Amino acid sequence: MSSGGRVVFVSSIFRDLVAVSPQFPKPGETISGSDFFMGFGGKGANQCVMAARLGADTTIVGKVGDDEHGEAYRKNLVDQGVDTKYLGTEAGISTGIATIFVESNTGENMIVIVPGANGKLSPKDVTKAEDEIAKSKVVVSILEIGLDAVEMAFKLGRKYGVTTVLNAAPARASLPKELLENIDILIVNETEAEILSGLPATNPEEVKVSAAKLQKAGCKNIIITLGAEGALVVEGGKEPIKVNCPKLEGPVVDTTGAGDAFVGSLSFFLSSFSDMSLAEVVRRSCAVASLTVLKKGTQASYPMRGEVGHLL
Repeated sequence: MSSGGRVVFVSSIFRDLVAVSPQFPKPGETISGSDFFMGFGGKGANQCVMAARLGADTTIVGKVGDDEHGEAYRKNLVDQGVDTKYLGTEAGISTGIATIFVESNTGENMIVIVPGANGKLSPKDVTKAEDEIAKSKVVVSILEIGLDAVEMAFKLGRKYGVTTVLNAAPARASLPKELLENIDILIVNETEAEILSGLPATNPEEVKVSAAKLQKAGCKNIIITLGAEGALVVEGGKEPIKVNCPKLEGPVVDTTGAGDAFVGSLSFFLSSFSDMSLAEVVRRSCAVASLTVLKKGTQASYPMRGEVGHLL
């Protein structure tokens, strides 16, 4: 069992407001729900917490508002063992909020986000963490924050030879060439691959063609996540490898945050096992992420290190 390496997450932070109902409402329809709870989310923060739970030495670079949600989130991260010295508080603005609707019959979800303080994270904020990035094995970011902050994170990562990982979510139709060239591993789902490449990705062959176009744009290594079907690993000039998810040991309860659990797990394995193949890193990350859909909530569903010892 390996202890984790150092990972820096240049991250979004959202407080989750979750409503559960048997089915999603139709436009204009009001329905009764079965449950409501608040949790901690934001793609970047979720990924950071998942890596910390597996044993990575994690640092978060981000912003919260000067409200009760920000205070609660800071405490949550500290409780999870995350270094918050570069987590700033922005006056006069709310912490990011994610309103999540979960359909209990299927476990599927719909999400509306209000970025709040996330939009205030600047390249200057990222530069303050330069020494931390220089000492890390992996730096991870997402697209729920300003693109200039993401670009700075990866410029610093490239400067110090740190592995850079971008989860390009939520998707954008295009990304600057300089940013793409500073990404060691690009992670997208099928929808995000379509938007970013401009090509359909609705079947295995289309997914491969979409990945090939993204490689030509500058990304050498691409992982396209396929939900319950696993992931496609496109590494350099090698033949794409399909990695399957393990069979679930129970019914799907809630898929919220499973993709983030995958990215957080991947960052842990990358930082901890330098000789492990990317396909094996993805296989283990799929196995960890699969466990999260068996419980409700986002970070609340993430397994602790002792629960997945066989994978470490």
